[in-house]
Amino acid sequence: MRLAFIVLAHRGPCQVAALLRALADPRASLYLHVDRRADFGRFRGAIEEAGVRDVVALPRQASRWGGIEVVDATLAGLQRGFADGCEYFVLVSGQDFPLWPVGRIRAFFAETPERSYLASFPLPDPRWRYDGRLRTDFYTFTVRGRRETCIPRGVPTGLNRRGTILNTMLRARASFMPPRRFPACARPFGGSQWWNLSRAAVESVLRFLHEHPGYRTYHEHTLLPDEIFFQSILMGTSFASAHEVVNDPLRYMVFPPGASHPRTLDPGDLPAMLESDLPFARKIDGDERPRFLDDLAARLAGVDGTGPTSSRADVGGERP
Repeated sequence: MRLAFIVLAHRGPCQVAALLRALADPRASLYLHVDRRADFGRFRGAIEEAGVRDVVALPRQASRWGGIEVVDATLAGLQRGFADGCEYFVLVSGQDFPLWPVGRIRAFFAETPERSYLASFPLPDPRWRYDGRLRTDFYTFTVRGRRETCIPRGVPTGLNRRGTILNTMLRARASFMPPRRFPACARPFGGSQWWNLSRAAVESVLRFLHEHPGYRTYHEHTLLPDEIFFQSILMGTSFASAHEVVNDPLRYMVFPPGASHPRTLDPGDLPAMLESDLPFARKIDGDERPRFLDDLAARLAGVDGTGPTSSRADVGGERP
């Protein structure tokens, strides 16, 4: 089995180089997207110094937080990996790091190559603001480089004075546009951005987008479309009823109470990270804790990747 690792990065050239070195394997293809606003020369230098070769640089987007550019960068990786004949696709952040050797990761996915791992839940759902309507029914615009969502009339906002003024301006802008409704070609699902997809799943995504070009256009006005775009294609269509999708991103993450983002891991988390028996950890800050990153890389380099795969390969398909 040939794996495709699609790495999305915007900072930490040395950490990204260490990640790529940990993922490098004769039967793995590495596709790297570096935010267009970052200095690519620093990444190239760090990767060369780490001795990593054959990294495919994807067309660069200014992948600002909450925008469609993150989806476009991911799609570029999927299209290239699919054309290159890759059989399994893993989306990785530049702040992820593997807990398993790449050989074990490959063996794990090779046991059930038609199974995908994608954390998701149907919308509306109370875990997201306005039950997720903020993402599906409200327009989001880019204002001075920031993503700002327009809360329509009749919906409580809870905004301060500055926010109210901005929202009034956004309402005026949205008044020239039709009411926003999720595309009828799929049901809306949300979930974690990070996933692990079979070739059949990727083929379904690419075919769906070819048949429904308006779907991507709709998401130009979605807040954080990377947490809806792929989830809705795979779980909100007939794909999920015909293929096995496990509701698990396969990432060790720690969310503080009430937080929407995982906290940065530290050496104290290592026992729980290893006990989780998950292939990846998220998230790690190599600038803040370089010793921790070095220790993880050294530990991984000393592990034999030919041992048995995780029992997680026997988990049945779980759907929300």
